[in-house]
Amino acid sequence: MLEQPYIKFMQTLKNLREMHKKILCSVKITEGVNQQVTTSYVGTSETACEITFQFNEYSKLRPQHHIKTNQEFLEWFIGFTEGDGSFVISKDKVYFDITQNLQDIQVLYYIKKELGFGKVLIRNEPHRNVGVFYVTKEENFYRLITIFNGNICSNYKKEQFKKWLHQFNTQYNKNIEFKDRSVKPSLNTAWLSGFIDAEGSFTGRVKFCKTSKLGKAPHLTFSLSQKEYSILSNIRELFLSTTTKNIRYDKSWEGWQLHISSFIKLKSVMNYLHRFDLKTKKKIAFLRWCKIHDRISRKEHLTLEGLEKITEFSCKINYSLEEMNPARATYVAAARGKS
Repeated sequence: MLEQPYIKFMQTLKNLREMHKKILCSVKITEGVNQQVTTSYVGTSETACEITFQFNEYSKLRPQHHIKTNQEFLEWFIGFTEGDGSFVISKDKVYFDITQNLQDIQVLYYIKKELGFGKVLIRNEPHRNVGVFYVTKEENFYRLITIFNGNICSNYKKEQFKKWLHQFNTQYNKNIEFKDRSVKPSLNTAWLSGFIDAEGSFTGRVKFCKTSKLGKAPHLTFSLSQKEYSILSNIRELFLSTTTKNIRYDKSWEGWQLHISSFIKLKSVMNYLHRFDLKTKKKIAFLRWCKIHDRISRKEHLTLEGLEKITEFSCKINYSLEEMNPARATYVAAARGKS
């Protein structure tokens, strides 16, 4: 008779214990501007706390004319750098730069403005000119260290930064310790938005389909390209199951590509990027891509007229800024030295 109430009591106690663990893991600790703790669950009964981006050190060193630290920008900046940035060592000296096509030179000025340091220039390269954001001076290198040290997600860029930090210590006679922390992409930070700005693409097409009455159907894809498989695998877990086989190896450039084309899963990508805006020209491509997704949601692809419109829009997703803006085209052509 007493056995049943005892079992219920122990089960209730166990449930309270699990709830207590979850509450402890979901607490956010704020010191300075941000030291954030997020929750990660392993299995069904094991709870683990994963610390994400920390910028309290940088908050003490940011330029004085910056009233506060913009955490969302810094998260985006790290993701963008992991895709397009370079921790360079040349002739025993450290350098840092981010290179972009002139079409996206505005994003370099955006980075300069938000950081409050660094310079932007146009550099001549074979067959084209490019925009470059670069950093000089020990104090600015140190600011970068407080942004990136312990906050890098990809193993490849983490190793590059580790060597760069070692050379910085040698060059400036410092002893800054490398922080090997396991930070992962999350839908609650802007890191992925920056990484997509660097490595992502949005495409659409109308292809033949035997099951469609019109013989054709629209097909939208979001993709990410990267040399490192593991970082794409981590991103895939945010949107898809781990068993989904949608990361493919491309031997032509010896890298990996993550593809998401499920109509439902693409909605999750859209929701994330509506929350954390893209900063490069890819935002234009993304918004055009979203319009096609909306048209498909409204079943417009089921009529011939609607399908023709979607076909037209699909061809324009990745129109360049020159094609959309003649005045911009004149400026870019002049910058490139064309007549």
